[in-house]
Amino acid sequence: MEAKTRSFSTVSEDAIGAYQEDGVVCLRGMIADEWLDLARKGIDQNLQYPGRFFRDHTPADSLGRYVFEYWSWPDTPEIKKIVLHSPLAQIAGELIQAQQVNMVMDNWFMREAGASNGAPWHHDEPYFDFEGTLCVVWIPLDPAPVTDGLNFVRGSHNWGELYIAPEFSKNVPFTCEGSAYKPVPDIDADPSAYEFLSWNVNVGDCLVFDFRTLHCVMSKSEAAKQSQRRLTLRFGAEDTIFSPRGKWTEETSEYLINQGQSPGTAIDCELMPRVWEKMP
Repeated sequence: MEAKTRSFSTVSEDAIGAYQEDGVVCLRGMIADEWLDLARKGIDQNLQYPGRFFRDHTPADSLGRYVFEYWSWPDTPEIKKIVLHSPLAQIAGELIQAQQVNMVMDNWFMREAGASNGAPWHHDEPYFDFEGTLCVVWIPLDPAPVTDGLNFVRGSHNWGELYIAPEFSKNVPFTCEGSAYKPVPDIDADPSAYEFLSWNVNVGDCLVFDFRTLHCVMSKSEAAKQSQRRLTLRFGAEDTIFSPRGKWTEETSEYLINQGQSPGTAIDCELMPRVWEKMP
């Protein structure tokens, strides 16, 4: 069933409370045009010159592409400026009630009109080598109506469960395994058992959600009606630890270790710098 949605124009105490309770919050009009324009230019550059972590999840018979890239910011001046100088780190820090936050990862997505696949039900933590207090700031660069936006299971970040990370496509195969991970519930088979949160999100708005909040693309089982570009930034609080998960994250684990990040320690390397501190 649909839960009552709330949205906020500032990072107020009410917004913080909604984030902590629901696992996701919608912030209206928080992203200025200059940051949105930089994000679009950065994505255009990455599409022209894909980097090491570019991924193509487009099925062979799809009429539109579904692609994304992560950790592009060190080589993309426009996105680097957003990471280091935009208010997004502060927004994240205030919502997760951190004393400081580090940049964890930038990640942009493009799902063109006609794309026949989209993100299934999942939460973010099992895909990445991090544990602690982490959030995702999700920024639409094109309007994101409910029909093409994200759907969240309210409060699922507080269930105390880790779920198997499903594949986004056969193009990028992996197997998430281990006794710590449970199968993702078949949410679509029994929707009455859950409360859902989704919003019509306009350009300039953003969603911020916990690393363990279950979510999916609303139109995951049908072709995208319009092209969509999104920029997401992942941030971690002072308790965020680099903890390699398994074979499915070996590439990123080894990359971070080569960057000087030691397993079992707080994130703190050139790729994941501290980008905000709470004022005394």
